[in-house]
Amino acid sequence: MDVVIRKIGNSKGVILPANVLKETGIDKIAKMRVEKDCITLKAIRPPRSGWLDAIRQDPPPDNGPVFMDGVDDPELMDRWT
Repeated sequence: MDVVIRKIGNSKGVILPANVLKETGIDKIAKMRVEKDCITLKAIRPPRSGWLDAIRQDPPPDNGPVFMDGVDDPELMDRWT
């Protein structure tokens, strides 16, 4: 995909299409790295992101150990998802 590099004050910028950001998982902050002649943006995901969904897909046995007290608390679940 070709993009136009625009002047923004003393800097320059690129408009990133919303569908590209959504596809990559980039929301408000991204890691930027420069290597040789390449600029890379990478989504920053919070620690343990996706753990709750993984547990829901493969829950522990009913008699298994409790390892996440409060997992049924909707307020806590909102913080994890």
